[in-house]
Amino acid sequence: MPSNQMVFLLVDLVLIAVAARVLGRLAERIGQPAVIGEIAAGIIAGPTILGAQLSGVVFPHDVRSYLSAFANVGVMIFMFLAGLEIDRGSFNGNRRAVAGISLSAYFVPFVLGCGVALAVLSRYHHGNRFTFALFIGCALAVTAFPVLARILIERDLMGTRIGQLSMASAAIDDVLAWIVLAFVIGLARPDAGTQWRLVLFLPLVLAMWWLMRPLLTRVSRSTASTSDNTMIFLAVCGALICGAATEWIGLHLIFGAFLFGVIFPRTHRPVVETGARLLSSVFLPAFFVIAGLQVDLGSLDRAGVLEMLAILSTALIGKLGGTYLAARATGIERREAGALASLMNTRGLTELIILNIGLTTGLIGVQLYSILVVMALVTTAMTAPLLRLLEVTPELGRLPNPAVPH
Repeated sequence: MPSNQMVFLLVDLVLIAVAARVLGRLAERIGQPAVIGEIAAGIIAGPTILGAQLSGVVFPHDVRSYLSAFANVGVMIFMFLAGLEIDRGSFNGNRRAVAGISLSAYFVPFVLGCGVALAVLSRYHHGNRFTFALFIGCALAVTAFPVLARILIERDLMGTRIGQLSMASAAIDDVLAWIVLAFVIGLARPDAGTQWRLVLFLPLVLAMWWLMRPLLTRVSRSTASTSDNTMIFLAVCGALICGAATEWIGLHLIFGAFLFGVIFPRTHRPVVETGARLLSSVFLPAFFVIAGLQVDLGSLDRAGVLEMLAILSTALIGKLGGTYLAARATGIERREAGALASLMNTRGLTELIILNIGLTTGLIGVQLYSILVVMALVTTAMTAPLLRLLEVTPELGRLPNPAVPH
């Protein structure tokens, strides 16, 4: 890397960290998750606010690829932490609910998204209309698994029934999203030739559970009386390697990191969490800023505003309605069902990843990308107010509320 690029990279990392910290704290002060401020920091740094010329000076295009690499490291480490928070035995009595909620929460907005793509967004597709519709359906159906995990951790809901059901359902939704997205990209780029790797995902999961998990448990026991540095080293390296494996398979690096967190021993959890959170807090904000830099709302016309409202309405009806009805059908009481629907409506990080893929592959342009980013920002920002409106607390999530009729 040339020295001038290194200088820009280091300065940009500091600017990103400071901006994300300041705006993240500001978001928390108004009752929003910090991720809202971090995404807003990227949008502010992009052409919409700073202008294309100034934004390009502060964040040169030849440096953004390096920033993206740092951002992905932060995402993987954070997803490892999310997996580490999961109680591996918590889903034994909730399999029916998880299956029903996840499938309904994905396919209802997916079908509605395909419909709005064909009926409202016809001016944006320049290639295969069917592929374009499938991509929009995929974009509206996704739940932002990492952002959801972050909200649950910040609100002390990760260990509750609501938290565990939403995490499990969101995990299934994201797997479905990447499988469908791989199919869509295969249609858009028939020469890609790597979709066969998806069949390796199940063998990878089995190998991690039956081989890697016992090995890590044995190593953890052998190092129980010595330094914790070994387990921190294994945690970071394992998250990166497993993330690389699922990235190569075609799902995305966040799944490997999350699965590694699920199987990682809990004996050294406090120290491992402290070290991993420090690394994630340094690198993770870079992803939101990189995604926000590509948002340009300056070219949005009157038709674009109406299209944004149509997309937002479809996303809300599909995700909130699909999740709530499925939760009620599986016997979950009304307030918990509403809380699950609110949590599953978050789209931040995973949505941005999918939209970036669509933008780089030419499935969508900058204007539609910008509209969809706004949709992701608004739906994610709605989560906290909805949870407050429903009076969702850790106590509600741990035990069903008998005062609320079924």
